[in-house]
Amino acid sequence: MLLTIVAFVFVLGVLIFVHELGHFLMARWLGVRVITFSLGFGPKLVGFRRGETEYRVSAVPLGGYVKMAGETPDDPRTGKTDEFLSKTRWQRFQVFIMGPVMNIVLAVVLMWVVLMQGDREYSFLQRPAKIGAS
Repeated sequence: MLLTIVAFVFVLGVLIFVHELGHFLMARWLGVRVITFSLGFGPKLVGFRRGETEYRVSAVPLGGYVKMAGETPDDPRTGKTDEFLSKTRWQRFQVFIMGPVMNIVLAVVLMWVVLMQGDREYSFLQRPAKIGAS
């Protein structure tokens, strides 16, 4: 039971990391200042700062977020070009869409790895086909 929970949290963590990494990389690519890259919500467990970005792992491992400068209309805005809302709609869309795109890329890569492992012999050659419940 404990192993199942740990495996679930690990797989969910990988999915969340890849998803948030997509948002993070596209934001940085477009020149948006990223304030926080967090895996998890709630109180910070561990973290460090590199440049203007704080990287952290938080207590509740059921999500994550990338906090960008000028991300919401409520944030204080200076009008600088490194703020999220200073970017064009197309650029903001690219930041939004890269999370799901990275999850799709991860799925394709993992499926490719699994299929490349392959079988030496097709299973239908080893066992006869069964029709019905018997």
